Amino acid sequence: MGIEAQFSLERQLNLSRLHDISLKWKLLIPFLFLAFMGATALFVVSYRFQASLIHVNEEKRLRNLYQYFLNQIDLKTHMAMSLAHLVAGNPDIGETFAKRDRQRLIDLLHPAYQSLHEDFGVNQFHFHVPPATSFLRLHALGQYGEEMDAYRHTIKKARETGTGVGGLEWGVFGFGIRSVVPVFHGGRQVGTVEFGLSFEQPLLEEFKKGYGADLTLYVLDGGGARTPRVFASTLKKTPLSTEFFDQAFNKEEVVIHTAKLDNRDMAIIAGPVRNFSSKVVAVVEIMVDRSPTIALLKQYGTIAVIIGIAGLALSISFVWLISVIFTKRIEQVVQAADEIAAGHRDARIEVKSADELGTMARAINEMLTSLEESRRKVKDYAQNLESMVEHRTRALKESEETYRTLVENVPLIVYMVMADGSAMFLNRFVEQTIGVTPRQLSGHHELWAEHIHPNDRARVLAHFARCLSQGNEFIAEYRMIHDDGRVVYVIDHAIPVFDNSDVIRLDGIVMDVTARRELEQKIVQAEELQTLREVSARLAHEIRNPLTSVGGLTRRLLKSFDPSDPRREKADLIIAEVERLEKILKMMTAYIEPTSIRLTWCDLNRVVNRAVETVRSEFPDGTFAVTLHEDPRLREMKLDCHLFEKVLTNLMENAFFRMKEKGEIQVATDRNGEYGKVMIAFEVPHISDDDIEHFFYPFVVDYPFAKGQPDTAIMDVPMCRVIIHKHGGIINVNKENNNMVKITIALPFE
Repeated sequence: MGIEAQFSLERQLNLSRLHDISLKWKLLIPFLFLAFMGATALFVVSYRFQASLIHVNEEKRLRNLYQYFLNQIDLKTHMAMSLAHLVAGNPDIGETFAKRDRQRLIDLLHPAYQSLHEDFGVNQFHFHVPPATSFLRLHALGQYGEEMDAYRHTIKKARETGTGVGGLEWGVFGFGIRSVVPVFHGGRQVGTVEFGLSFEQPLLEEFKKGYGADLTLYVLDGGGARTPRVFASTLKKTPLSTEFFDQAFNKEEVVIHTAKLDNRDMAIIAGPVRNFSSKVVAVVEIMVDRSPTIALLKQYGTIAVIIGIAGLALSISFVWLISVIFTKRIEQVVQAADEIAAGHRDARIEVKSADELGTMARAINEMLTSLEESRRKVKDYAQNLESMVEHRTRALKESEETYRTLVENVPLIVYMVMADGSAMFLNRFVEQTIGVTPRQLSGHHELWAEHIHPNDRARVLAHFARCLSQGNEFIAEYRMIHDDGRVVYVIDHAIPVFDNSDVIRLDGIVMDVTARRELEQKIVQAEELQTLREVSARLAHEIRNPLTSVGGLTRRLLKSFDPSDPRREKADLIIAEVERLEKILKMMTAYIEPTSIRLTWCDLNRVVNRAVETVRSEFPDGTFAVTLHEDPRLREMKLDCHLFEKVLTNLMENAFFRMKEKGEIQVATDRNGEYGKVMIAFEVPHISDDDIEHFFYPFVVDYPFAKGQPDTAIMDVPMCRVIIHKHGGIINVNKENNNMVKITIALPFE
C-alpha cells in the first residue's frame, strides 16, 4: 500500500470517528468553542478599547502641552509688547529720544530696567534709530552704534509699518522673545524701542515647574547640513531623531511618538516653533512619563481576563445543561421513529412542544400520511399517464418560447450561419445595431458583408471563410455601416458546431463596442493633452535660457556705458522688455504646472484679515483704502491658509490696478448655511460685459507680478480660480450699477 493510499485511509477513519461521536458532544464541542472564542473576543475588544481610550487621552494631553508652550511664548510676546508700548507712549522719553540724549535716557530708564530684569526676566531694553542702528542698550550700556538692518527684521518691519512687531528672533545677545514698537514725537517717527525676554533655560524650567513635563528646544545646526542642535533642555539626554526633526521643522508637522529614556517609557510630542513672521525657526520637544499609563493598561488587562474566565465558566455550565435537556428529548423521538420503521408502532408520535423537536415529530407523522398518499397515487398513475405526457409537452413548448424571447431581447446580435454560408437565424437586435431587419439579411452571407466597412470587408470575409472551412473559432473586430451612414464598431465571435467531424454551422454573437472605442479615443486625447503640457513646459524652459542670456549681456553692456551715452536708453528698454517676457513666461509656466493644496483647520476671518492688512501695507496711499466687515458666526474650516491668503491678496491687488490705484475696496465675510463666503466689491472707471466674462483670463490687467521678485511664485487671477476650485469652492464675478464689480467666493465648511 502506497503512502498516499495509507494517508487517505487514516483520514477516512478519523472522519468516521468524528461521525460516530454522540449528538450530545456534537452539540457541546462547537458551543464550547464558541463560548471560548466569545470570551476571548470580549477580552480583546475590552482591552483594546480601554487602550485606545487611554492613548487618545495621552495624545490629547501632549497636544495641550504643546499648545500651552506656544501660548506661553505668545503671552511673553504680549508682555514685552505692552512694556514697549508703555515706554514709546511716554512723551518725556519720546522727546529725550528725539534729541538723541543718551545719558538722559539712561538716567530715566536704567533703574526701571534693573527692576524688570530682576523681577520679570526682561533681558533686553534697547533703543534704535533709523534704519536699524543701535542707539542705547540699557542691558549693555557700552555697546551701541552697530547696524542691524541685515538681520533684525522686526526693527525694519516696525519702522515700515508704524506698528508694533513681536515674536521670536535672533539678535546680538542670542535667541529671544522680542517686541519692537516705533517711537513718535511731534508727529514723526524718531526711532524704535525694543523689549526682549529670555527664550532659553529659565523659560523651559518655568514650563516644567508649571506642567510637570520635560522640554528640549532644537534649532538648526550652524553647519551646512540641516541637522538639529540642542538649544536648551531640562534633560541631560535628548531622544529626538533627525527624521522627526525634519518632519517638524521642514514639513511643519506635529509628531507624536514614544521612546525609552533612562529606562523610562516616555510619550513625546515634537512640533514647530515659529518666529514673528510665522516662519519655523525651532522645534520644541515635550516629554511626559508613560509609567502611569502603562500601569493603568495592565490593571484593565487583569480585570478583562478575570471577566473573560468567569464568562467562559458560566457559558460552559449553561451549554452543558441545555445539551443534556435537548438530547434527552431527541432520544425519545428517535426511539418512537425506530418503532414506526420496524412496524411495531402504527400510531402517530405525540407532539409535546412547538419547537424543532415538535416539528420533527410532526414531520414523521406527515411522512406516515405521505406514504399512504403515495401508495394511492401509484395505483392511479397508469390512468393519468397520458394527461401527464400532454402536460410535459406543453411545458417544453413554454420553455422553448422563453428561450426564444431571451435570444430576441438580448442586447447582442445572435446568428446562425450554415456551412454553405447562408444565414439561418438572426435576432431582432440587428435592426437596432445597423438599421436592417433580419428578413433583409436572410440568405447568403454576402448580404451581411455588404454592410461591412469597405476597408475591413476583404479581411473579415477571408478570415470567416477560413474558419468555416477549417472548423476554427471565429473572432474579429471590424467596422460596419449603419443604414443611416454611421460607422459602428463591433466584435464578432462565432463557434463551429460539428456533426461527427464535419462543420454544419457557426453559432455566433456580434457585440456593439462603439462606446468603448469612443472612450479609447478620449483616453488618447487626454494623453495628447499631457504630451502638449510637457512640450509646452520644455518650450518654456528653452525660451527662458536665451532670455536670461540676452538680459545678462544687456545689463553688462549697460554698466559699460557712460551716464550720458544715448545707448543707455535703448539698453534700459531691452532690459525692461526682457524682464516683461520673463514674467510672462513665468506666468505661463505657472498655468502649465499642476497646483496642489495642503488643507489645515483655519479661521476664515483671520485669513481674510491678514490679506487685508497685507494690501493696506503695500498701498498706503491716502487715495486708496480697504474696509473689512467680519461675520463672527463663521467657524473654522479646512483651507490651505497661506495659499488662500495669497488668493485674496492677489484679487485685491488686481482690483487696485483696475481702479487706477485709487478708491475703496469693500471686503466682507458671511456665513450662509454650510458655506462660508468672502465678498470683494470695488468700483472701476469702466468695465464691459465682455471684461466680466473674461475676468479670469491671464494678462488682462497690466500690473507688477509678485512685487517684482523673480523667485516668487506667480499668482494671477486665473490661478486664483483654480485654487478656489481645488478647495471645492465657487467663485463668481458680477457687475452692479454699471461700474461696480463684485467678487463672491463660497467655500464649504465640510
